Amino acid sequence: MRKLACGLLGIVAACAAPGPAPSGAATVRAAPVNGATLPLARGEARLVVRAVPAAAPADEIAGASCRAESQYFSASFQSPAVVLFPDYGSQAPAVSVTCRAGDRSGTAVSVPEATWSRGVGGWPAVGISVGTGSYEGVGVGMGWYGGGVGASTGEPVVRYPDVRVPLQ
Repeated sequence: MRKLACGLLGIVAACAAPGPAPSGAATVRAAPVNGATLPLARGEARLVVRAVPAAAPADEIAGASCRAESQYFSASFQSPAVVLFPDYGSQAPAVSVTCRAGDRSGTAVSVPEATWSRGVGGWPAVGISVGTGSYEGVGVGMGWYGGGVGASTGEPVVRYPDVRVPLQ
């Protein structure tokens, strides 16, 4: 029963959760920009970056030189990568990522999303599961995604959508 409930809730949550890190991706920690007045950090956010050919966005260009920047932090790395930086809640900036490989280059922007506003299609997702039970009886479970994270503090937890940088 527990596996069934977790499985159903996992399917609902997967619709709104960031994707997994690419295999072989380096993890890079961003550094603060000199002279920037940083807001209070509430944890850590991550951004998965992939460089792709503009003509074939399903393919990936490994080893492209990339730079992620915002008004508060920056990081240089090779794609694919997972970039880690502070979670500034409602003051989280958009992150611009520029990649280059040979004579091709491109830029993409990842705009932060508050987790309490995600869910499925912008609405909170509710998952319900019913099992046949075992010797303990019938089980019923319910889960909520997209409506409760960060609600107790009044400040959202931020997630950045994965970014695919098209190189032309």
